[in-house]
Amino acid sequence: MIRIPPRLVGYRGAMLALVVGISIFSIQDPIIKSFAGTYPLTEAIAFRGVFALPVFTLLVLNAGSLRMLVQRRPYALMGRGVLMIASYTAYYLSLAELSLATTVSLWFTGPLFMVALSPVIVGERQGWRRWAAVLVGLCGVIVIAHPSNATTWAVALPVAAAIFYAVGQLTARRVGGGIPAPVISWHQNFVYLIFSLGLAAILAPFVQGYSGTGVGAFLIRPWVTPSIDDALLLGLCGLITGIGSTLIVFAYRTAGPGAIGALEYSAMLWAILWGFVFFDNLPTMTTIAGAALIIASGIYALTRPAPHPHPHPRR
Repeated sequence: MIRIPPRLVGYRGAMLALVVGISIFSIQDPIIKSFAGTYPLTEAIAFRGVFALPVFTLLVLNAGSLRMLVQRRPYALMGRGVLMIASYTAYYLSLAELSLATTVSLWFTGPLFMVALSPVIVGERQGWRRWAAVLVGLCGVIVIAHPSNATTWAVALPVAAAIFYAVGQLTARRVGGGIPAPVISWHQNFVYLIFSLGLAAILAPFVQGYSGTGVGAFLIRPWVTPSIDDALLLGLCGLITGIGSTLIVFAYRTAGPGAIGALEYSAMLWAILWGFVFFDNLPTMTTIAGAALIIASGIYALTRPAPHPHPHPRR
């Protein structure tokens, strides 16, 4: 009988979890983008948080008990949740003005920022080849952000989202050791819910009579009562969040960003598909060229072994 090493099983499981999690999360993008002209982002996030909360609670119960929510570094996990809500807020705001393909292409700088920030956050040194790959990837950002392709400052939002996302995922590995993935995701969703309600309350005095468009309207527009169909779609985002984020957190805690982060690029296929199916648009040649630079450099950076790995402790 052939025995498969547990480490290999865990690595393959992490790869599968990340690919499936990314594909599930991709369904949320066209839903949020379609609501950008109707509902404010705070309302969409609040609906998502409310519907995701019972999903995460059931997952936590399945992993042990609700006591884990207060016994396993809750403040550190909520701090990570702040990073992730900053990431997703910037990402979803960009959907109000950018195509799915452009947004996701710029979002792909996330794995490159993981490489760039890993020496500071997790103490992983990087060689010159990885740093060169990061520079090439940033050249891809410049190509996509060229005035002939995108004439709005909104192109900065997915890049900012990628930075926060990279810090959040690296932090998950540092502060989440031994903590079940559903517990980490529960705290993240709790922060989303509190943030959306708090931000909506802060913006309430400014929403009346606001007539802007694009990113500003998506952020400041007043709340409206959704139709039944829209409410169901917003609720579906909660289910998507519950399953997708748990799979992604599990993947990064199991294998680490350097080993599997390049699989995030599978989201580009979904972005192109959903952009064509729901919005009848395809990426421009400029976007494709920039995305190719980002993807190639990201895969190269994440698949290079660290030149100075930390030695394993003596047993």
